[in-house]
Amino acid sequence: MKELKKTLEGYEKKELIGLVLELARLRKDNMAWLETKLQGSEHLAESVEHYKKKILSGFEGRIKLNVAKKAISDFKKASNDRESLIDLMILYVETGTEITLTYGDMYEQFYYSLECMYGDVVELLNKWEDKNLIEKFRPRLKAVVTKTEGMGWGYHDTLSEIYYNELGEE
Repeated sequence: MKELKKTLEGYEKKELIGLVLELARLRKDNMAWLETKLQGSEHLAESVEHYKKKILSGFEGRIKLNVAKKAISDFKKASNDRESLIDLMILYVETGTEITLTYGDMYEQFYYSLECMYGDVVELLNKWEDKNLIEKFRPRLKAVVTKTEGMGWGYHDTLSEIYYNELGEE
């Protein structure tokens, strides 16, 4: 990293811009990350849509939770928009829940990943102490708990415990 930094410091502004644009053209993910990071709120909706598609792609065909989680991680590194981050994290849990409702009981690690993400959402909401965000997302969080009733591996019990112990009922 030090060597790269040293090399880049020797470049002119125009050359650096060219390198950044070339990097962006290499992969759509690079472009989305740069747009999210550098262009802020004016392109936020487009960026969020890109990351939503990446999350959904992780649940299509052969399930690749790492792809979906990486999309959330990449967004978190590129943007400080709390509302969009929570939206993406809940989408992850909702999509996993819908997969189970559609195709039947899944495996323990699948549920564990969803439980962790759900817990992370609630933890962030409580940490930020933003009542507006909590109330905005409360219906979606509760809907997931309701939909999971009867699902395997203690999934429903874990989500219920997180929801009622950490958010309560309002």
